[in-house]
Amino acid sequence: MGSPPARHTSATPGSVHATLLVDDVPSSIRKASCTMSTSKPERHAPAVGPLAAPPLTPDATHPQTVRSGLSRRTLLLGGAAAITAGVAAGASFGRGAAPAAAATARRTGTVRDVQHVVVLMQENRSFDHYHGTMPGVRGFSDKQALEFPGGGDVFHQPAPARTDGGVMLPFRLDTTKYNAQNAGGLDHSWSGGHTAWNGGAWDRWVDAKSAQTMGYFTDEDIPYQRALARAFTICDDYHCSVNGPTTPNRLYQWSATVNASGGLGGPATDNPADYEPVYRWGTYGERLSAAGVSWKTYANDEVGDSGSDPYVGDYGDNPLWLFQQYHDALASTDPARRALATQGGLHDGWKPNSGKGLDVGHLLGDFGRDCATNSLPTVSYVVAPYGWSEHPAASPDYGAHFTNAVVQALFSNPETWASTVLLVNYDENDGYFDHVVPPFPEPGTPDEYVEGLPVGLGARVPMTVVSPWSRGGWIDSQVADHTSVIRFLEHVTGVTEPNISTWRRTVSGDLLSCFDFTAPDTSVPGTDVVPDLTHTATLVAAADADAAKPPIEQPAPGAQVMPVQETGVVRRRPLPYRQRADVTVDRASGIVTVVMGNDGDQGVCHLVYPNTALPFAATPHTLAGGAEARWTWQTAATAGRYDVSVYGPDRFLRRFAGTVVAGSGTDVAVPHAQLDQIPGRTPRLRVVLENAGRPEVRFTVVANDFVTHRATARAGHGGRTAIDWPLDAWGYYDLVVTVDGDADFRYRFAGRVGGPRR
Repeated sequence: MGSPPARHTSATPGSVHATLLVDDVPSSIRKASCTMSTSKPERHAPAVGPLAAPPLTPDATHPQTVRSGLSRRTLLLGGAAAITAGVAAGASFGRGAAPAAAATARRTGTVRDVQHVVVLMQENRSFDHYHGTMPGVRGFSDKQALEFPGGGDVFHQPAPARTDGGVMLPFRLDTTKYNAQNAGGLDHSWSGGHTAWNGGAWDRWVDAKSAQTMGYFTDEDIPYQRALARAFTICDDYHCSVNGPTTPNRLYQWSATVNASGGLGGPATDNPADYEPVYRWGTYGERLSAAGVSWKTYANDEVGDSGSDPYVGDYGDNPLWLFQQYHDALASTDPARRALATQGGLHDGWKPNSGKGLDVGHLLGDFGRDCATNSLPTVSYVVAPYGWSEHPAASPDYGAHFTNAVVQALFSNPETWASTVLLVNYDENDGYFDHVVPPFPEPGTPDEYVEGLPVGLGARVPMTVVSPWSRGGWIDSQVADHTSVIRFLEHVTGVTEPNISTWRRTVSGDLLSCFDFTAPDTSVPGTDVVPDLTHTATLVAAADADAAKPPIEQPAPGAQVMPVQETGVVRRRPLPYRQRADVTVDRASGIVTVVMGNDGDQGVCHLVYPNTALPFAATPHTLAGGAEARWTWQTAATAGRYDVSVYGPDRFLRRFAGTVVAGSGTDVAVPHAQLDQIPGRTPRLRVVLENAGRPEVRFTVVANDFVTHRATARAGHGGRTAIDWPLDAWGYYDLVVTVDGDADFRYRFAGRVGGPRR
C-alpha cells in the first residue's frame, strides 16, 4: 500500500488556483481569481480559540467577489448566469424528467420498495448550530427545554466572565458581516464532551468549549442545508452516538460499537492515527458481504487533505481503514477475499493529486456513473474530502455544493431516484452547543460505559432524510443515533448487526418513522425547491469571498438577545411513543414517588432531575415497552419540600413541586393533579384534579405552549373533577396547574398524545 496523505504533521501550505464566476448583483457577473490556502488543521488536536485552525479560504488580500452584506439565501435564490470554471456545475448530474414507471409498477407500499440506501456522513456540526432557528423543529423557541434550578434554562449557559448576567446566550455567526463560514473548530474530545455533560446538568458548555460554542447559523447563512430539510424530512432528535470525537462516532455508523468492554482494540474513545489497523471487531460491511448484499464505499483516493490540497483525499473519514481484517483482505491474493477491501474503500496506493479537487463531478465520478446507469449497490457510503466535509474550518457552503452533487446524481436517473433513500448526517457536534440533553443509560449498562462515564448518546446533530417517501417538509422527533442508520439498513437488507447494544435498540429508533411508504413522490423537485449545482456553486464563491471579512465577534455586554425561531407551517411525523409520569405523595412518611411508565412498543429514556435541595444532576430510567420505573424523594430532610422534573423524548416533560402536608393536618387543602391521555385517531387529554384535604381548592390550569387556553375548577373535601384540554394539530400539549393560596404547588405537564399505533 502506498503512503497515505499526511494529516497530523505540520506541512508547508500549498495552494490551488481557482477561477470563479460569481453573481455579484443580479445584473452583473464578475470574474475573480483567487488563491485557495490548503493548509489544514489537525483534526485530532482540537483548535484553541476561534481562529486557531488555518483557513481554507483565500487570504484577506483576495478581492471581495460577493457584495458585502448579501445574504446567502438571496445569493442561492438568485443563482448565477454562468459558473463554468474552478467549481464544476456538474453537467453530468442533470435532472431526469421522465417518470420512474418501472420502479412505480413494482411498489409494495412498504420498506421493501427501497432498493438503494446512500449514507453521506459530514463533519462536526450540532443541530442547534445549524437548525435552531428553523420553523417547527425543537430549536431555540423550545419551551420544554431543560430548566435550571433557581430560574433560567439551558440556553442561558453559565459564563462567569460575562459582565451581563454571567451567562452566554446563543448568538448568530452572521455571514453577512463576518468570516463566519470559516470560524474554526472547538474542543470536541471525550473529556470535553463529558465536562459539558456534567452528569446530565448540561451546564458547562462555555467552560468546556469556549464562548464560541453558542454560535449558530440562520436560513440566511446556510440556505442549501435548510432548503434540503424543508423539501424532505429533518430529524430533530437525532444524536451522535458518542459524547466524543469523530472516529468513535464513525465507528458507530460503520460497526455499531466502540467496544466499550475492551479488547480487539477497544474501547475507542479518541481518534487514532488514520489508515493504520487498530481494531478487530466485526463491521456491518462484513455482514453484508457474508450475506451477499452489494455495498460500496465512494471516496477520493488522491493525495491531499493536509498541506497539499484539502479538496481531494478522504480526510481519514472512512473508518474501515482502521480495521485489521480489511488490511488482511487488501493483502490477499484471493479475489473473493480482496473484494471486502475494495468494497470498503481501501486500495493499494494513493494516486497523485489530479488538480481536480474543485470539480465535484470528478470527485463523485464513480458515484455519478452508478446513479446514471441505475447500478448503485444496495448500500453506499460516500466520504467527502476535508474541504468539502463541513468540518468547522471548512465552509458549510462547500459542504452544500458537495451534498448537492450527491443529490443531483440521484436525480439524474428517474429509476435510481425512485428507489433510493439518501441519509445526510453528521458524525458529531464538534464543540458546538445543542440544548437537548441526550438520553444516557443507567450506570453499569453493558457495552455503554467506559471508566465510569457513559459512551453516549451525544449531542444532537443534523440528519436529513432525502427520498421519494420522505418529501414534503416533515419533522421527525423520534430519538435516533448512528446505530439507527444500521437498523434502517437491517430493514432494507435483512442483515442484522449484533454489535448494537440492547440499550440502544431500546431507546434509539430505526428511522422508519421518517417515511410514508404508501405515498411516494418520485418526481424530481424543481430548482425552486432544491437548488441545482449552478446555484450551490455560487455559495462556494461566497465562502471564498468571506476571507475578506473580519473574524466573528461575540455580542457586546448588554447586547445579548435570545434568538427566536422563524415561523412557518410544518408537518410532524407520527411517533410510536406512549409515555407517562405521575407523582404520589405519602403524607405519613413524607416520601414523594415519581412513577414513570411506557405504554407503547418503543422504549424511552426518562431523565429525572431534582430542582431544589438535592444536587442538580440527571438520573436515567430506561423504560422498555410496558415497563414502569420509580424514583423517590425523602422529603423529611427537605422540610417537606419537593420539586422534581422528568424529561423524555418528543417534548415530554413533567415537573412536580409542592410541600407534603403531614398526615395529621386535617384542616388544610391537599391538592393533586394528573393526566389521562387517550390516544387514537382523535387523541384526547383530560386533566384530573383532586383534593384530599378539607377546605375547598380552586385550581387554575393555564396553557404554556402549543395552544392558548385557560380553565379553572374547584374540588371540595375528597373531591375530584376533570377538565378536557385542547391539543394542537399534532397532539401536543403544555400546561401548568396551580392552586389558589398555595404558592408551593405547581405541576406542569407537557408532551404529545399519540395517534393510532403504527
